Amino acid sequence: MKKLLYFLVPFFLFSCVKVDDKKETSSIIKNSESDDITFIIDLKINQNTNEDLNVFVEEITQNVIDKEDFCLEYAYYISDDGVSVTLYEKYIDSQSAVKHGQNFMGGPFFDRFFNLFTLEKFLVTGPASDEFKSFTQENGFVIDYRNSVDGFIR
Repeated sequence: MKKLLYFLVPFFLFSCVKVDDKKETSSIIKNSESDDITFIIDLKINQNTNEDLNVFVEEITQNVIDKEDFCLEYAYYISDDGVSVTLYEKYIDSQSAVKHGQNFMGGPFFDRFFNLFTLEKFLVTGPASDEFKSFTQENGFVIDYRNSVDGFIR
């Protein structure tokens, strides 16, 4: 029993040191100082679609994982009634968001996406560049832009 105690005490002590080290190295920056750009897109599932939601979401998500290392987050959230979906996307900057838009519009998922969904609202948070705004407007997207007032990112 004594040997076990000699083993466990240092184990717990070093574990605590690691946690403290992590706390000291974590950094907080103001949202307004970040180049991150986020899409929050409200969608309705079309009743007459021939797409399977789960298959489509799995395929397009894997495509983003495989081809867009500049995408920080990409997720679909479905309502309890199964009628509405929120698509959440986060990119390292506006240039990356434009690149995603180009990939999406020129790739195999664009027509399938709009066969499955009707876009209800497109909200963009973060410092959207003029280039991004021009690109989306020229391609028919109506976007509600929001800039940071306050907040932080860890």
